[in-house]
Amino acid sequence: MGVGCNPWHNQPDPLPFHPTKKTLRKGGTEGERLSIPADTGCPHTPLSLTSERVHSMRISGASRHLLGTYKSHSTSIPIVKAADKRVTLVRHGQSTWNEQGRIQGSSNLSVLTSKGEGQAEITRKILQGKYFDTGFRSPLARASRTADVVWSSRPPELIDLWELREIDLFSFEGLLKHEGEEKYGDVYTTWKTNPANFEIDGKFPVRELWERGTKCWETILKAEGTDILVVAHNAVNQAVVAHALGLGPACFRRLAQSNCGLTTFTCIPSHGAEPAGFVLEQLNQTPAPPLHGNTVLVCAFDGSDEEIAPAIATAFGAESVDCVLCDNAASSSSLARDVATLLRWETPTRSSGSLIDFLKSPGTTVMFAESYTIDFVVGSVLQLDEGLGSRLRLTPGGFTIIDFDGDVDDYSATIACLNYTAHLSELE
Repeated sequence: MGVGCNPWHNQPDPLPFHPTKKTLRKGGTEGERLSIPADTGCPHTPLSLTSERVHSMRISGASRHLLGTYKSHSTSIPIVKAADKRVTLVRHGQSTWNEQGRIQGSSNLSVLTSKGEGQAEITRKILQGKYFDTGFRSPLARASRTADVVWSSRPPELIDLWELREIDLFSFEGLLKHEGEEKYGDVYTTWKTNPANFEIDGKFPVRELWERGTKCWETILKAEGTDILVVAHNAVNQAVVAHALGLGPACFRRLAQSNCGLTTFTCIPSHGAEPAGFVLEQLNQTPAPPLHGNTVLVCAFDGSDEEIAPAIATAFGAESVDCVLCDNAASSSSLARDVATLLRWETPTRSSGSLIDFLKSPGTTVMFAESYTIDFVVGSVLQLDEGLGSRLRLTPGGFTIIDFDGDVDDYSATIACLNYTAHLSELE
């Protein structure tokens, strides 16, 4: 399954899901319901869970083992002292070294391709009606040029921030990926499979990048105004996102950043007894969501707008879907039936097993679920003991897409995008 195919784009589960006898078939009206047994060892069964209480749902420590010797899956969340801020992150458009498959790191020898220029122009159009008080960019050419296109004629001038440069990869930089593998062997394997413990030239690049992520936020949060644009790179954007969510270097590669993908945070300062924090509104929003071959979680809410089902059906279009599921919420079952009727979907009967095993099924899997289930899956991918809870905003009808190209407990399970809502824009 490939997030990378879009140009923009075996551990036990503590919550086993079991399908009921009703299945969703082409032209049928019954949705495949998945129920969660009450004897899972969790403090609450899903029937009693609400989105506010989901963060109390714990995952067994045995099923969330820590990779390698670097054991931190969390980090401190930046302190928000100023007025509310909204921060939009953009990764640069496709570069010449992206196209060639070269390892870029913080080198400055690649520029945007014509495709990259086009991606930047599309992003400019997406954001053209939005006002920004301040814009930061990496000084590296590929990001600097993307920022120039996206920022266009806005005042004031963009601010170059050296901390926003891409991850420093030292001797890897400039090598084709297969050359890195051939020349560095186990070191390259560690970079791909256990990056938090990756060491090269006496440095730990991912750990150092996370330290730099703190400095990025310190500067961003001091900026004038409330709406901030940041244009940078894949790895450094991951570090910035992870810091806002309190995630450590062990979550590297789990938060996709496609060329010119948009990620948006709302930064909320403390009010009285309420702590400060960040809310992730969207992750890696691109013009076309990477549906094919991935797991698509569609957010359902009680009282969802009746126009949401047609918008979802339009977004899927002729996409071939191999498996359609829903959690045990009535709103999920209702939305699944409505969309299935419009698209005449058919699914085979599924055997019982864990939720994650269902979602990792080959092909394109769609699951209609309320926020607590989506939050649980996101937390599982990020190897957290709990979901993101109030740090995550989910929109009725929005898509959260997971690339399960491998096991959850290796680095090939990736959140390809979170709360994708472009298909709902006409409903606003």
